[in-house]
Order: sequence, then structure tokens, then C-alpha cells
Amino acid sequence: MSMRLVRTKERTSAGNIYCDHCKPAKVDAVYRKVGFADHKRGDFSCEAHKHLIRINVERELTEADHQTWMQV
Repeated sequence: MSMRLVRTKERTSAGNIYCDHCKPAKVDAVYRKVGFADHKRGDFSCEAHKHLIRINVERELTEADHQTWMQV
């Protein structure tokens, strides 16, 4: 996983996307985690807090992956 910039199309369709680390001030998020990003885990950040986005090196396995690959 890595991080990328928040696209303009994504920002307009979702409304305002704020940095998860600048609360209660509402600062626009510039970066987000690639893949499934969640505000509860702090996956959106501004330029100042981009180092706080956690990037997992290991791939997160779904339940179906566990059932398929962990029994082989």
C-alpha cells in the first residue's frame, strides 16, 4: 500500500474531505491511502500530516483469502 493525492473528482463527489489529524479545524485533505481509506483509521491527511498515514507493507487478507490460501 502507498498513498496518493486526493483527486478533484473524488473531492467533488464526496463533498469536503478533511484531514483526520487537524481536528477540530477543518483543513482539506491532500493525501489519502491507496485502496480502502477510512477516516476512523486516519487515512486522510493534509500536507503537514502526511507522515502520519500508516502504510501496511503486508497485504491485508480478506476472509475469503484466509479460507482459500491458509488451508493450502
